Amino acid sequence: MKIDIKYIPEKYWEERLNKDFSLSGVGHLGFGLEYNIWLYKSRLHVLRGLLIKNNIVCKGKKILDIGVGTGFYIDFWEKLGAKKITGIDITNKSIEELKEKYPNYRFTKGNISTLDYNKKFPDEKFDIITAFDVLFHIVNEEDFKNAIENIRKFSHKETIILIMDNILKEYKPAREHENDRTFLYYKKVLNSYSREIKEIKPLFYFMNTPIDIKRIDNKFLVYFIKIMWKINAKIRSIYRKLGLLGKKIDYIWAFILYFLDRIILKYTNIGPSTKLLLAKLKTK
Repeated sequence: MKIDIKYIPEKYWEERLNKDFSLSGVGHLGFGLEYNIWLYKSRLHVLRGLLIKNNIVCKGKKILDIGVGTGFYIDFWEKLGAKKITGIDITNKSIEELKEKYPNYRFTKGNISTLDYNKKFPDEKFDIITAFDVLFHIVNEEDFKNAIENIRKFSHKETIILIMDNILKEYKPAREHENDRTFLYYKKVLNSYSREIKEIKPLFYFMNTPIDIKRIDNKFLVYFIKIMWKINAKIRSIYRKLGLLGKKIDYIWAFILYFLDRIILKYTNIGPSTKLLLAKLKTK
């Protein structure tokens, strides 16, 4: 497994968020802010649909947001009536910004892989725990398992666990600050902590890097996805040179892909990139 030895999580994310505390800073570095705005709209759309489908009521619930970043999801949970929101992040930048913006909620600096639960959160449990685009940035396997163990400690019998990750069909070697795990590995680790996967929904079809394209069995669709991604890459290389006009083009292009994704994902539960996983206490 190839891991960038220069990757020190706290240092990496502190520098990244201090440079750009926005959706482009926490999102896909290959895209601009305009494109990332639509990527996050897509995340919210799928998340909202999953909650409705599974009759998950958020009113009065305690939410734990692991890797809270810029606090993008806080307004979402607030509108759904969450009683208490706690955010954990590895950076001082995130915690300082969010404490000022949301004084009614709690934000704590911590690494979910090494967090001393008994010291920081003795016996505290949450109704909904989220780890959105966080766990694939934990490149070491022991640290990953420690993160899942801490999530278990934060859980009670009815806790809903929501994870956004690539969740691959076939393993790919770790690279730089990312380590993408397979569905079978996720299932194995969660089961070892008495949690089971209830549902997985794709977040994107054309919008994001098709890292899990081997999950798509149809050769024509594979070809079409690759063509769309080449077009996407071409637009990436052009829009940066066009200033304000380029940003408008990027925004419109992202909207088109968002619209296409929404149509396609109505008819399929299989996607070639990031997914939303729902897990709960394992039942006998």
